[in-house]
Amino acid sequence: MNDLKKELAVAEQYLTEMLEADRVGDYEGFIRRFDKIDLEGFGEDIFLKDTELMREELGVYQNRFYLGSLNGFKDDNHPRCLRFVWRAIYEKNEALIVVGIHEKDGVWYVNENTISK
Repeated sequence: MNDLKKELAVAEQYLTEMLEADRVGDYEGFIRRFDKIDLEGFGEDIFLKDTELMREELGVYQNRFYLGSLNGFKDDNHPRCLRFVWRAIYEKNEALIVVGIHEKDGVWYVNENTISK
């Protein structure tokens, strides 16, 4: 892929914010950077259940290592979509984190946040 330093910096910032929101159980902080179209069906109750389950299975987040980028899905709602992947170290286990972002009208939005153990 092309040089994605600026896009990676955006994804890193958004991931840091989402991990902090996970840590403190802050739903509004977690969804702050999401495009509203990508939040259908993802309410605060689901967020809180997910964070509780992650803490039980993975423990506390410790750090991450950037692995690379992937092309994102392309459609009218997600122009310039990119995905970034990290190896995350947690207290009990490791996981892969994928954050997808896309740009609309000069603003970057999150459209995907997946943690796979």
